Amino acid sequence: MTTQEAVLPHKERLLRAGIKLFYENGFHGTTIDAVLSEAGVPKGSFYHHFGSKDAFAQAVLDRYIQFQGGLFATWFARTDLSTVDQLTGYFKDMSQIFIKSGFQTACLTGKFSTEVGATSDYFRPQLAMQIGMWKTQLSALLAGGQERGDIRRDRPTEELADGVLALIQGAFVLTLSTRDERTLTTVCSMIKDIVEPQR
Repeated sequence: MTTQEAVLPHKERLLRAGIKLFYENGFHGTTIDAVLSEAGVPKGSFYHHFGSKDAFAQAVLDRYIQFQGGLFATWFARTDLSTVDQLTGYFKDMSQIFIKSGFQTACLTGKFSTEVGATSDYFRPQLAMQIGMWKTQLSALLAGGQERGDIRRDRPTEELADGVLALIQGAFVLTLSTRDERTLTTVCSMIKDIVEPQR
């Protein structure tokens, strides 16, 4: 822990530790004791702020989706760019964060979806809501592009958003194992291919 992190409130330190450890070890592989050790806070602080590991994980997922939403909003605001450049710029930003982390920090929502989404009634609604919010943001961006004429109009934006999100998630899942940056480059070009007007 850095000196700067040491002066953060306990709740913030716990959330940052949770993001790091859930990325590295998944939900089941992360213990409360490991989070406490990483954050450098007493056990009482953990239970005061969160009450349980499940509630803590939900708070970490909420923090993650706030970060993801902020990153998307940055590119959504770039109206000086084409819609495709906004979309691929967003994906490239995500990719660079992933690569710089040593292929660790892909997508926390995706990680939880593959680990607990199929079996947990506790986490599934939250994960579904986060994915739904993501699709809504993508759909809104694509709808603006349809109005500008640089996004294909022969498919509903909801379908295009589904395809783009599936490509993004699939790219990170594949690259977690292969660590092959070419997959990210290929998917970036595929995103362009599926959303641009057909010629």
